[in-house]
Amino acid sequence: MPKIKDKKLKKLQDHHDYLNRKVDELTKDRKKDRSDESKQLLMRLKKTKLAMKDAIAKTKRTLTKS
Repeated sequence: MPKIKDKKLKKLQDHHDYLNRKVDELTKDRKKDRSDESKQLLMRLKKTKLAMKDAIAKTKRTLTKS
């Protein structure tokens, strides 16, 4: 059972890393593109990244309980 959760944790961490890179890219692009569309996209990515971080923390807590 822990092996499956380890895979889930790894997948969540990979997704969080991907989102982190995309947020960094978009933040740099925002220096040139100040449109509302790019702002909305950046905010959506940051919220998703935060949700991933929460999911990682939750998964880690369940792994330590096992």
